[in-house]
Amino acid sequence: MITADDNQWETWIKQALKSWHQSVELGQNPLTRLTIVASQRAAKGYEQALPGLAQALRDVLRQGIQALGVPGQSPPERADDPAWFERDWRLYNILTLRFIRGLSRLEIQQRIGLAEGGHYYEAQRKAITLLTTLLREWEGAPQDEMTAVVLEYPSGALKLSDAFYIERQSDADLLAEIRRPGHTMTITGPRQVGKTSLLVRGVQAARQTYGAQVVYLDLQSMSQESLRTQAHFYQEFAYALADELALGPVEVERVWQTPLADGRKLTRLLERAILPALEVPLLLVLDEVDRLLPTGYHADFFGLLRSWHNLRARNGRWETFSLLMAISTEPYLLINDMQQSPFNVGLMVYLQDFTESQVRELNGRYHTPIPETDIPALYHLLNGHPYLTRVALYTMAKDGLTLADLLATAVTDAGPFISHLRTQHRLVTTDAVLVAAMKQVLTHKTCADDLARYRLLKAGLIKQVGTAVACRCDLYRQYFAQTL
Repeated sequence: MITADDNQWETWIKQALKSWHQSVELGQNPLTRLTIVASQRAAKGYEQALPGLAQALRDVLRQGIQALGVPGQSPPERADDPAWFERDWRLYNILTLRFIRGLSRLEIQQRIGLAEGGHYYEAQRKAITLLTTLLREWEGAPQDEMTAVVLEYPSGALKLSDAFYIERQSDADLLAEIRRPGHTMTITGPRQVGKTSLLVRGVQAARQTYGAQVVYLDLQSMSQESLRTQAHFYQEFAYALADELALGPVEVERVWQTPLADGRKLTRLLERAILPALEVPLLLVLDEVDRLLPTGYHADFFGLLRSWHNLRARNGRWETFSLLMAISTEPYLLINDMQQSPFNVGLMVYLQDFTESQVRELNGRYHTPIPETDIPALYHLLNGHPYLTRVALYTMAKDGLTLADLLATAVTDAGPFISHLRTQHRLVTTDAVLVAAMKQVLTHKTCADDLARYRLLKAGLIKQVGTAVACRCDLYRQYFAQTL
């Protein structure tokens, strides 16, 4: 392991990049003494001489540069690839074009659409600094708390180990309930507020405290064919249960040969085959439950879930059965008969957008890419929208942007939110009713069409306080005001 301070590491990386195509000089770089470089050389069978050391160091540096791009996506290759112009690829692009491909600064600026001046050099410095941080982490060298995790573009549920997960009151509420078996719990909130991230933390708590056997079913992943009829869905649901518990299809087929109604078949499968065979409590987790809302049988299924909740009181086999659901819809919109609803029994956790203090905490997790005094302006733009707030702080930390830069491009094609905004725009403009409803929200802060209002609420585009309806955040207001 090399012992040196941050400045020395950065100097060595700059020297290595500049001598990329000069094997003798690169092979003499102190970074060739890194354990990760030695491991690469041994794994690839490179010779111990300078050319082999140089090639092993190139491999490691190339892996680090690749990590500065967008996870899970292929880097740009062809000269006409639009990814050369994308902000999220900027750091990767500058190092690749400047040092690996050897393009001139003018050629690079034309390729990535960045003019000569402070932004280009600032981006290059940022790329080298983050590359240094990443290699030090891989080597296991002492460094500060800013690790490569900051380079992960915000998308989907946050891993249990994610350093940027912000706990809210809803976390405490759910964890207090789920640590005991035999409960019904529902997490609700608009899209991209963090429901699935909270859900997986609840699952982890149940496993840790009483060793729960967890069956996790994401209804969003079910095909349209599986949802086509009640018979299709109930049988698909049964097979999914059996598969998650490694039961095999035989038990499902045996139950499905009986003349019972579909709901009764599911109950019998659980009551006679699944629950008696388990030595620990069962936690059934249903994500994206409101995917069923367009079907004609959703009320029957929700009534079935309610019946499982009620069975705990009179059947010992169900006493430790737990049900955890996540929905993006107000529960009363899912089922009219409250006596048949599983959403008005047990714990209901309403997941809210971040508060201003939580945005401050997240800013600190990113090592304060914007000054504390700028937090109110960021909060005014995004209103604590968890996903958009993470995108904003990620972009500023990665690209060295100021809040002024972010605000200037927020609703433009050059801004970090454009992909998300276009997706939301397509969602609205595919239906004239939604367009009219959104315009009414923008101009009058109301929405007379209850169904359209519900759909916009579910999509996370608007918020409602009392009778007043408004865009969920000022970013949405600005964008839709200029595009509708």
